[in-house]
Amino acid sequence: MGIYLGLVVSCLIRESTIFGVALRTTTNMHLAMCERVLRANILFFDSNPIGRIITRFSKDMAVLDLIAPSVSILMTYGIFRALTVTISLVIINYWLLIPTALSVSYLIYLMRNAKTAMIQA
Repeated sequence: MGIYLGLVVSCLIRESTIFGVALRTTTNMHLAMCERVLRANILFFDSNPIGRIITRFSKDMAVLDLIAPSVSILMTYGIFRALTVTISLVIINYWLLIPTALSVSYLIYLMRNAKTAMIQA
């Protein structure tokens, strides 16, 4: 009984933390978007109808409200699963630390190069 209660409490804490982070993120993004639009030049409002601006706002906020939290949850689960599997493997056989270190360094190399490729595009 105590284990189930602990599981329920930890799940409630996890979900409330994720909800709080998602809420804070969407609020900050909305405030940043509003500030950018309000501080835009008058030429921006002359060239874009108000309907297009509102549609873009609602589309971006829908993505942040609906898609971003679920993707971030799945990404967090994947990262923690990979970490726990790696730690377990290294504890069982410490020689696996060598391929793990090589894999992590190659992943960091790929991420840096992908970042520069995205910036150049």
